[in-house]
Amino acid sequence: MAYTIITKIIQPQPTASIRIQVPRLQMGNILEQILLEVWTYLEQQRIQPAGPAFTRYHRFADDLVDLEAGLPIAHALAVAQNGQRVIAGELPGGEVASTWHAGPYDTLGKAYTALGAWMAEQQRRAAALPWEVYWTDPEEVPDQSLWRTEVVWLLQG
Repeated sequence: MAYTIITKIIQPQPTASIRIQVPRLQMGNILEQILLEVWTYLEQQRIQPAGPAFTRYHRFADDLVDLEAGLPIAHALAVAQNGQRVIAGELPGGEVASTWHAGPYDTLGKAYTALGAWMAEQQRRAAALPWEVYWTDPEEVPDQSLWRTEVVWLLQG
């Protein structure tokens, strides 16, 4: 698959999410659970998501991945209740490089490779680790070849 890389300016986006460190090999199952937990929390609070689910990466260390998964919302959350894992967050704004991946999640690495090569070619540097936006709901579209995921990488100015 050929990847087209674009740059665009995005605005900061309030989010409701759960941040956790997970073993790399368990990411898929844990992400599914986390996103369901955030979705359930928003339903209980009568808050509508402002877009599709995302996973933002904060750090990769050995076998562990520090990540945040959740949903964008229109306005920042109030402070969560004690014992609640869902937190208020924000996807950063600024200039980003992004590309679209079509297909299963286990082949997303190709999109990252394409973005990394583009940044090297353009002599651009990342300002933070990337995030993924899941535009296709696997429960609504079981055919993995039809899944569309946007990979977004914040660029240094």
